[in-house]
Amino acid sequence: MLRSRDLLITATSRNVIHCIGACIFFQGITGVIQDMSYRHIILIFAAMPIALIGFGSAAHGQTDTLALSLGAARQIALTRSAVLAGDRYRLHAAEADTIGAHLYPNPELSVNAASYGVFQKPIDNSQATTSYRIDQTIPIAGQRSNHILTARESTEAARHTYDYQVFQTKAAVKDSYIDAAYAEINIGLARQNYDLFAKLIEASKAQLHSGAIAEEDLTKLELTELTYRQAVSDAEQSLMDAMNSLKQTMGFDTTAPIKVQYDFQSSGDLMPKDSLERVAYEQRADLSASEHNVKAAEHQSDLSRSNAWPAPSFGIELDRNGPDFSNLYGGGIGISIPIFNRNQDDIYRSESNERAAEYDYENARIGVHGDFNAAYEKYRNSLGVFRGLPPDIVKMATDVRDNALRNYTDGRIGLLDLLSSEQVYHDAIASYYGSLYTLAKNESLLERAVGVEIFER
Repeated sequence: MLRSRDLLITATSRNVIHCIGACIFFQGITGVIQDMSYRHIILIFAAMPIALIGFGSAAHGQTDTLALSLGAARQIALTRSAVLAGDRYRLHAAEADTIGAHLYPNPELSVNAASYGVFQKPIDNSQATTSYRIDQTIPIAGQRSNHILTARESTEAARHTYDYQVFQTKAAVKDSYIDAAYAEINIGLARQNYDLFAKLIEASKAQLHSGAIAEEDLTKLELTELTYRQAVSDAEQSLMDAMNSLKQTMGFDTTAPIKVQYDFQSSGDLMPKDSLERVAYEQRADLSASEHNVKAAEHQSDLSRSNAWPAPSFGIELDRNGPDFSNLYGGGIGISIPIFNRNQDDIYRSESNERAAEYDYENARIGVHGDFNAAYEKYRNSLGVFRGLPPDIVKMATDVRDNALRNYTDGRIGLLDLLSSEQVYHDAIASYYGSLYTLAKNESLLERAVGVEIFER
């Protein structure tokens, strides 16, 4: 269930304006209506439903924005993922195999009757015979125990496969969420720069009329404004793509507007590389699933060898013979003689599958090692880049731009110095948020490689 603090509905101000307008309308009409004729009053009330319909349509057309936390986005994805639903039912099917492995074979009941002279007069039952027999097959040589062990390990493999898919779904949502949050930061910076230059151009036009700057300087500012306008458009497109990707990952309605907010600053010390790699070997659900597949294949080989022994069938019988139909009891045992078929094909198949499962497990371990090393190096590199930045880089860059704007307005520096300062600000801010974004993505990549979340926020 989604928690209320995770789903915050942000109401738009336009609906408030509609409500205020409606109140003013109804208050005003009561004052005017007293001075009007009955004909005008009827016309007004006849037109009122149309006005109300228009007001309701305007209010209904304004869609609320859903502020979605990362936890809520993950919960929605886990609830709506068709892939997870398929894996969940495959897990149920594996659990059904475990249930079936614990069941014994059903007994077989047979009833035979012969030589009843029912069409004779009088009826002659002197030669009549009736027999009742029940047979029960008894598994031997570990057939039942190996069947149970095989089904149990297969169920565990399916369970770990499902857990791995759950973790991957949550990781995919986190990646898309980070992309969307970074796109929102970029569009905010782009709009800030565009608004700044738009205001700067308006101020420069006044300076041009007063002769404080040349027309060439104004043209350069206008061209720079076009660059930032294009940057806003590119940022809006990137945000749209990131949001659509996030909604598709969640299985969410792509037309519903959502807003995300991500804390890019992580806390906590990272474990040493060797210790973290051991955690990966222990926690990676796909590796655990592969390990259980090996065990299931081993037990399946044992089961195939056990099935080479024919399971005996024990039976008891009751015979009743005419004419007095006295009860005669007996019993027997049935067993196939393994002369031709000793389950050679199933043994060969199971042993081949066992070897294949062992190689799959070894390949999975190699994959975990490779994934971890690559992710750790990327994370360590991005962490070094981020730590190499000055801690107050945003303030430094902002001060540079603000001082340049102030000096340009006062006429102490020229346009080239202003644009140079703006470029310094832009590069510094882009470097800061870009390094934060890269670090967050590599943190997510490292968590995928380890198999658990290791960074706290």
